[in-house]
Amino acid sequence: MAEFHDVVVIGAGMAGLACSQRLQQAGVDFLVLEAADRVGGRVQTNSSLGGGRPFEIGALMIHGTQVVTHAWLREFGLHARPLPTTKRARFWRDGHLERLPLPGNLLHRTIGLRAFYQGAFILPKRLSAYDGPDVSLAEWLARQDALPGAKLLVNLLYAHASAADADALGVRGPAEETALASEEFGYRNFQVVEGYDALVSRRAAPLMDRIRLRTIVTAIGRWAGGVRIDTMGPDGLGGEVRAKRAVITLPLGVLQAETVAFDPPLPEAKRDAIRAIAFGDAMVILLRLRDSDLAARLGDFGLLWGEGPTSFHRPYVGTHHPPDILDGFLVGREARRRATLSDDEVRDLTLEDLRAILPPSVRVGQVDGYACSRWPVHPFVRGGYSFLPPGGTVDHRRALAAPVDGVLFFAGEATHTHGEPATVHGAIETGYRAASEAIESLRRP
Repeated sequence: MAEFHDVVVIGAGMAGLACSQRLQQAGVDFLVLEAADRVGGRVQTNSSLGGGRPFEIGALMIHGTQVVTHAWLREFGLHARPLPTTKRARFWRDGHLERLPLPGNLLHRTIGLRAFYQGAFILPKRLSAYDGPDVSLAEWLARQDALPGAKLLVNLLYAHASAADADALGVRGPAEETALASEEFGYRNFQVVEGYDALVSRRAAPLMDRIRLRTIVTAIGRWAGGVRIDTMGPDGLGGEVRAKRAVITLPLGVLQAETVAFDPPLPEAKRDAIRAIAFGDAMVILLRLRDSDLAARLGDFGLLWGEGPTSFHRPYVGTHHPPDILDGFLVGREARRRATLSDDEVRDLTLEDLRAILPPSVRVGQVDGYACSRWPVHPFVRGGYSFLPPGGTVDHRRALAAPVDGVLFFAGEATHTHGEPATVHGAIETGYRAASEAIESLRRP
């Protein structure tokens, strides 16, 4: 016999948790169905590699100074600290490793003051004002009269940060989102001191009696005034849940894979949006190094990159006695390829990426600890996070976010329509929005 609820929330990631929080506050009878064996979605923290210090292998940072994630931290007495990533960046190009503008290299073509100014201000302004045919960022950059270092910085801030290759990311869609965003993306980033998992566990704690883990949704049927959700539990047996409304927070990669059947099919505009928005690929690889002189030779750097698929971050830059652990952020087609390889192969290839952007005199040392995430091949994620390719627009995100027949509501970072998708706070905001839509529809005659 099927069970009944007012609202079923599908997915217990950040959007699902935010939605559930609002439903609970409104006194709505709800149930959360989560396919994985934990909550948090693409947020995941490793606390074993660094002797108890948290290292993120999912969402890495808080982007922005005023976003809702900070309010969540304050609510639970948690803390954030600024990450001086860009200010302490090192860039490798044409056989040279350069840091951001210093008096000795103001005119350097790679990342001198002029190149930095072009990359941080001039090119983004040109990109925002571009009104020609939508092309890839790689094609657009190739046409720009700018120094190599400026193009390097734009590639990092737009394509690499979007978990995309530069030839896959569009120009007009991201420019449209930049204009809509409430804060500049890429310049003010923060680290959750206690780790993102601490935030997830505190938000989820009062909801856990409503969250059903290891429950895979296989089909969603709908009719006027109700929904039917077919499930498969950890025992392999099927089940059925019925509700007046459903909030779907599945990652875009899962929607694109069509592992959940909709009956009747979703409207054509919704299916067009699912196809038009791209889902980038991203992996995070943690390397704990022994006998390394990276920090001694390069200084207290926060970012190391050389236009390859992997950028390297030091999560505890600017702190006393930071551990010798590097955070490799791998994106694009190479991330999808490597996600299928063994741990040893991923570790060795990541080390090759690191050595390729360092002078031979720098001693990398030995890897004596390793961890990684494999989001591109995770069956309940199938990628990293969303971006707009050539032809993709914010209107596609609006279509993805739109309710269906007054009974299906959609949340998740890919449905963010105000310029800040692909972020934790974007996911939270969409969860709140979908909860409000569902509650309003329940109250409507």
